[in-house]
Parts: sequence; C-alpha cells; structure tokens
Amino acid sequence: MLVVAGCGSDDDESAQDQYCAAGESLETSLDELADLDLVAEGTDGVTAAVDQVQSDLDDLRDSASDAAADEVGALEQAVDGLNDAISTLGGDLTSDNATAVSTAIENVGAATQSVLDTLSDC
Repeated sequence: MLVVAGCGSDDDESAQDQYCAAGESLETSLDELADLDLVAEGTDGVTAAVDQVQSDLDDLRDSASDAAADEVGALEQAVDGLNDAISTLGGDLTSDNATAVSTAIENVGAATQSVLDTLSDC
C-alpha cells in the first residue's frame, strides 16, 4: 500500500516538474518576444517568436492542472489576439499595425504574469 502511494506522489511531482519546465520555457520565449525589435526583425521575426510562444504555451497547457486552467486559458486568448494583430501586418510594418502588435505583446505579458504566479511552487 505504501508503494502505491509513493508512486502516486512521484507522478504528481513529475507532473509538477513538467509544468515548471514548460513554464520556464514559456517565460524565456515571452522574454524574447518582449525584447524583439519589431522594425529590425519584421514580420518574419515576429511570426517566428510567436510560433515559439505558441509551442511553449501548448506544452504548458498540456501539463497544467485544473487549478491553473483559467490563467492558461487567458494567456491563450492573449496569444490569439497577438496572432490576429500579426495577421493584419500583411508583410508591411506601419506605425499603426506596429502599435497594435506592441499592444498585443503587452497583453500577452500581463496574462503571462498570472500564469507565472501559478508557478510559485517551482
């Protein structure tokens, strides 16, 4: 009976470890996105950075517990908003659409903070 309980704890720790690792990876990707020079990198650079954030977000969502589901869901919505802003670029970076992308990045950053708060046990 003790062995079974011990295995359950190992699984829980493993799930927590996976969530923490996914959170760290997402945080790194978001930092890179926030530091991105929109003018220098252009739409290709922004798209690549957002693709990496989306991949890390998928990993985080897959490892998240129900307790963090709301925060991860809000972050997914913010990333969707960023994807929408990027899709309006159409290959041309103007002042207006650069502002829209910057605002969307800020929204992702705010939603990220809520997710990072769920990683306090890491």
